[in-house]
Amino acid sequence: MNTNVKKILISFTAAAALAVTGLGLSNASTTKAATQLTDVPAAVHTKKMAILKTAPSSSADNSGRALSSNTSWAVGKAVQDDSGITWYYVATNEWVSSEDVTTEAAVTEAAADTSTATADSVISTAKQYIGTPYVWGGKTPSGFDCSGFTSYVYQQATGKSIGGYTVAQESAGTQEAVSQASAGDLLFWGSKGSTYHVGIYLGNNQYIAAPQPGESVKISTISGYFMPSFAVKVL
Repeated sequence: MNTNVKKILISFTAAAALAVTGLGLSNASTTKAATQLTDVPAAVHTKKMAILKTAPSSSADNSGRALSSNTSWAVGKAVQDDSGITWYYVATNEWVSSEDVTTEAAVTEAAADTSTATADSVISTAKQYIGTPYVWGGKTPSGFDCSGFTSYVYQQATGKSIGGYTVAQESAGTQEAVSQASAGDLLFWGSKGSTYHVGIYLGNNQYIAAPQPGESVKISTISGYFMPSFAVKVL
């Protein structure tokens, strides 16, 4: 089961807590019209604070507890009532409506879509500055050095500060092998803690960077002659 799913906390409306044990599935109440579903997600994610019901029905009594907003919860079973609303069993004899949650798969997919869109924004922003001259210590479109370029692009595209020099940018995300890099990730040259160059991976073995004095921001191909040492996933 997804380790990110929060299975141990369930908030009282008065801010108390109750352990979600997954017990009592066989005793769970169902309305006469409820149809048990076979396609049951491993978890659901709350879009807002979700009031729990004692049975899978809008007319059922509130249990007196609620799921906190923007949290994930393990699902034991799912049923559909006569109004077509799906109810998920997330605690002992307690149900949450599909109107208040989305499935974990949907959350993951949405997060992936957001990450892709952000990476596209980073790459699009970076390409706007192709031809900008290299300037030692430069951090603006009038001239960039390598880390000034990556810092400026990420700030413009995402609003996120990743630091102004290579070593600081090493800690802007999760380190990974160059072979695992995705478009929008940072590529570093040199040993961690003493890197001397950084660029933005574009995918397809290409990256964009402010190379060195006398050159301008450009797209290059990764080669064994000048191979990055590692990558960092910022997005």
